[in-house]
Order: sequence, then structure tokens, then C-alpha cells
Amino acid sequence: MTEAKIQHYVPKFLLRNFGLGKKDHVWVYDKQTARSFQTNAKNVASENRFYDFELGGETYSLESSLSKIESQTKPVIERILNEDSVSGLGAQDRATLGSFLAIQFVRTKAFRMQWADLPRILRNKVESMGSSVAPGSQAEALIQDPSENQLKIDTARMLLDAPSNFGQRFLDKIWFVAKTTNSHPFILGDNPVGLQNHIDTSPYGNLGLAVRGIEIYLPLSSTRALAMWCPSLANQFGEAAETISRLPPAIVSGQLKNPDRIVGLDSALRNGSSISYDPPHVMNFNSLQVARSERYLFSSKNDFSLAQRMIDDHPHFSSGQRLNAG
Repeated sequence: MTEAKIQHYVPKFLLRNFGLGKKDHVWVYDKQTARSFQTNAKNVASENRFYDFELGGETYSLESSLSKIESQTKPVIERILNEDSVSGLGAQDRATLGSFLAIQFVRTKAFRMQWADLPRILRNKVESMGSSVAPGSQAEALIQDPSENQLKIDTARMLLDAPSNFGQRFLDKIWFVAKTTNSHPFILGDNPVGLQNHIDTSPYGNLGLAVRGIEIYLPLSSTRALAMWCPSLANQFGEAAETISRLPPAIVSGQLKNPDRIVGLDSALRNGSSISYDPPHVMNFNSLQVARSERYLFSSKNDFSLAQRMIDDHPHFSSGQRLNAG
């Protein structure tokens, strides 16, 4: 057990990096009420006893273990922010950050709500097939909604296994730093590991951590983010940059829309350095946070117009993503 009653599913040290520069305050947008407000980072992305559960008549908590990995990760992220690069990270730094990313991927309220949705999906599937399950069977247990405590136990097991199950998936990617300005800041969602994929068009889903073409992002501050790209993407930009270097400038400028960006991205991917994102790229980045967040968004500015537009156009963005029955 732990004495900490209020337990964060997005670390406070990360939330503070999106603050206003005074008293750890951040701007918060509630997707469900379409309301923004200021509050202290300690008051958001948290719930009472979120990681506490009962097992065998005893009460346990993962809060202390999570606080430990956060304490180990904080200086690694501070180094990235200070150096504007990931090139200086050693093997242990990367391993620590890989474990942190794996844990963050599954520790959120959004992940827990998705897991709670699985029995409903299974029930719908059974009903659609016109089947029935035997009373008292294991199959019946799988389609029953779990208690809150059982839900905590299930997700706690996945949290404990996350570094070994998912950590290497993050380490396998090519890392670099995306940067923006205070005028066009990155926002942070309450489910902050963002994924997108412009290459793989598989009908079975293309947002898995190991899927070809996957792009993974974690906002680190209002002006910096950790980008992790599939090596296949890095190879594409490398080949394109090499082609540009061999062609006469007149042909390059006439045939390619933005050759400087291709070369810049190739350099960032090769060296782990930073590359500036222009406003349209920042908007795309922030849209991932809006789409994946369960309910709340955090920013250094009281400008959540992107979220409002996305929700107006697609009302399902007002709540967290849910699994489909398929």
C-alpha cells in the first residue's frame, strides 16, 4: 500500500512541462463539457486510489513502483529537452525510457476503459453468431462485465508485464526530437502515447506498435516531443535524401514540393537531432492527442479550437476511443 491517495495516470512531472510558468498551473480542456479551465497539475489526469486493488484479502498498490520509474525517467527526459536531441542517451537511458513508454501506454484511464469494453464486444459477437454459452463455464465468465476491483487486477498485471511485452517495440524505432514554438504549442492528452500510420493500409488495423510504417509520439513539453518512427520510414527518407543530393538543384526544386524538409528529416532520423514542425504538422500532431484522449487535454495556452472543430465534425471524439467488435 501507499500513502498517496491521488494517483496520476499521466505523471505530474510531464504535466508540469505544459504549464503556464507559475505554480504548476496548466490549461485544461474537458472534451465532454467543451469547457476549459486553469488548475494545478496535481489535480488532473488522476483518480483516487487508481492503482490500488484487493487480492486474497490484502490491499496492494502499484503507485510506489510507478513513482520509482517516473523518478528514473524524469532526468532522461530533462536531458533530451536540454540537449534538443536523443543522440546523447546511453543504452541504460534508452532502456529506462523504453520501459516508461511501455508502462505509459497501458497505465491510463483510456486503456482501462477499453479493457472493460472487451466483455461487451465478446457478448455482441456471441449474440451475432446466434450462439449461447453454458452457465458457469469459462466462456460465460469472459462475457461478464468485471467488477471494478477485477478490472484493476487485470490492468495491474498488464502494467507489470508492459516493459517486457512492449518496451522493445519502442526501442526498435528510430528516435528524434520534434520541436515547435510557444506560439503553436504541442498539447498533451490524458492518453499521451500517440500513434499514426500513413503507409500500412491493412484492413485489420495499422496502429500496432510493431506494424510497418508506424509513427509513435510522446509530447515532452509544450515545444518538444519524442518521435519514434518505424525503420521502414527512416529508410524511405534516407533514399529520398540521397536522390536529392545527386540531382541538380533546378530539377529538385521543380519536381519536389519541399526537398529541404526531406533532407532535414533524414538528418534528424540519422542523428537523433531535432527538426522544426510547421503549424500544419503541429496541428496533425495535436489531432492525435485529441483523438486518443479519454477526456482531458492540457496546454500552455487556452486555445483548444482544434479539439472543438474535431468534435463538431466527429462527435465520437468527445470521449475516448473504444474497441470495435469487428
